[in-house]
Amino acid sequence: MDFKLDSLIPFDKIKTDADNVFSIVEKNGKVVLLKDNQPLYIILKYEETSNVSHRISSENITTYTLQEAMRLVLLDAENKIMHAAVLADEIYNRGLYLQKNGSKAQYNQIRARCGHYPDMFEALPGNYIKLKDGVEE
Repeated sequence: MDFKLDSLIPFDKIKTDADNVFSIVEKNGKVVLLKDNQPLYIILKYEETSNVSHRISSENITTYTLQEAMRLVLLDAENKIMHAAVLADEIYNRGLYLQKNGSKAQYNQIRARCGHYPDMFEALPGNYIKLKDGVEE
């Protein structure tokens, strides 16, 4: 990609003068945000007629039920045990499960799911969740 010199913007400028940054995007079509003189982000102007099409369809996204997502993460955890809050964060960070409103599952929702699937999970003291032995891929 080629960039005009005035399209190279310090990262902090997006925080302090976003209007100016977006006016440069409007003028040049893109800007590069720099941090420590290294490119960090590129902001591109969306164009309806662009030949680059990034469409996400439901067929391209793998979605899991919460219990499936819990199982996948716990399979990778040491001793197949994790704190419910850490488990919730990891499921969200991996993009394995989202609530209908797009937010991450809460630790108490994960804890409750253990009660619905006692053959898969064990709720331990201190809000730790364990994947039971024999529950594999």
